Amino acid sequence: MTAFSALKKIDPTTLKDEALVIIGAGGVGLMGVTLAGKMGAQKIIIVDIDAGKRAAGLKAGATAAVDGGAADAVAQIQKAAGGGAWSVIDFVGASATVRLAVDCIIKGGTVIVVGLFGGDITVPTPYLPMRAMTLRGSYVGSQTDMAELLDLVKRTGMPAVPIRTRPLADVNETLNDLRAGKIVGRVVLTPAA
Repeated sequence: MTAFSALKKIDPTTLKDEALVIIGAGGVGLMGVTLAGKMGAQKIIIVDIDAGKRAAGLKAGATAAVDGGAADAVAQIQKAAGGGAWSVIDFVGASATVRLAVDCIIKGGTVIVVGLFGGDITVPTPYLPMRAMTLRGSYVGSQTDMAELLDLVKRTGMPAVPIRTRPLADVNETLNDLRAGKIVGRVVLTPAA
């Protein structure tokens, strides 16, 4: 629902006709990649600092992958997007990722911040009118969004996101792995049988 709600904030024609940049290939970001494809996106660029997560993004349907920590990440994203991105969804929400998103959009572009990693950003106020940019947040969707998401899933099938199971007893190790960025996709904790 979180990923779908963010995607719904992009004009459907823009989503289908222009490159979409998704920053963060964690569980929600990978869901975003898959859902974007189901919603008609033709060009999806996944950005992550972890090579394994970039590979998972490509497997989920991204058409290009960029290392967000590369010195030339902005140039790589702009090149992959054909000159600049109209839409960027940041599923990380860290200072560096929001800055990256703002730097790679084209004039008139939109940055949607979903992630709650934290930090702050400084955006020169002239950027807003001179670049005609939109910076907005997205957290959860509405009941209408939920009905639309369920309809999409009925028509196109469940998104393929990597899901692993671990015993409930491994909760602390799993949370530590999550904090350390070692989880690709989702982990479901299951009680002992």
